[in-house]
Amino acid sequence: MTRFNDRHELLESLQRLLSESRRTALKAVNAEMLRSYWEMGKALAQWEETHGDSPDLLEGVAAGLASDFGKAFSAKKLAAIRKFFKEYEKRPPLFRFREESDLAESGLRSLDPGLSWSHYTVMMDIEDSSVRYEVERKVSREGWTASELEKQLRAAGEQTSDVTGDMPLFEERTPPSPEDFVDDPHVQAFMGIPDRQRLTESILERALLDHLQRFLLESGKELYLVERQKKMEMKGAARYIDLVFYSRSIHAFLLVEMICGDFSSEDEEKLSLVLEHMSEESALSHENPPAALLISVSRTAGRMKYLFASKEREVEYRRLLPSEDQLAVEIRREQVDILKRYPHLEDE
Repeated sequence: MTRFNDRHELLESLQRLLSESRRTALKAVNAEMLRSYWEMGKALAQWEETHGDSPDLLEGVAAGLASDFGKAFSAKKLAAIRKFFKEYEKRPPLFRFREESDLAESGLRSLDPGLSWSHYTVMMDIEDSSVRYEVERKVSREGWTASELEKQLRAAGEQTSDVTGDMPLFEERTPPSPEDFVDDPHVQAFMGIPDRQRLTESILERALLDHLQRFLLESGKELYLVERQKKMEMKGAARYIDLVFYSRSIHAFLLVEMICGDFSSEDEEKLSLVLEHMSEESALSHENPPAALLISVSRTAGRMKYLFASKEREVEYRRLLPSEDQLAVEIRREQVDILKRYPHLEDE
């Protein structure tokens, strides 16, 4: 029987026990999560091989799983799980296989239970499998979080192999804690933790719209909120505009549309059609032609662009509205603050 000289020794012993138990439990969850997704990906890949790639397969499977598992397994998530199996088909979770299997003979190790699903989703974007494997070893050795790994890959750009170099990429870092793991939305989804505790793209978009609304109203540019999610009927089809402001200084409406991911030329054309439609209505009410702000946000980047119904008034409008650079700084500052609290962005 262990004897403790004082309460301090007792407390230290209990702290070590709890810390070791937590690490063991979290590693077990990680391992089971990877095993489950590998097996799921295998089943989806086998179905695809036998029945072909039906465009509605993943949507149908997602709908079927929703009754028991909610939105944890969207079609997008299932596509990632299927890709995961295809990329790591020769490296199944080792505890489900014997050491003398083909895996052992190949010289490759099994999936690393010390790395999370979030790590593997980031590494799957590395096309060169040999570089990906070296990056995986580096991540495991250095103890990087998925966010740190993503940061290094962004910095390396096309020179992905630089990430595996010998230079220390983080001079100061805090070792990952159980809280980092439990806060991972992929883990929360796997364990069935309610959706309200996870950050999704739509939640991020709403939070940024809330902040943008406050910023514009307080910017001193004489902007007034007219309506949020304004419904507009155009050629028999309904379209909703995220934010509609009225500018007293330019006597015109300002439309704001936010898109998760980068916006395309098609998005610009659609918003331009809305401007044309509103311009006709503004002329009838003796208002100046409207303007619009198109914003794209993603986890790592974003951009914004003004569109003007009247090119002749662009210089005047720009002088009286916040600049794209000002708005970009404000949106990015708020986004960084949100993502500090929720390090990973969950799929819809």
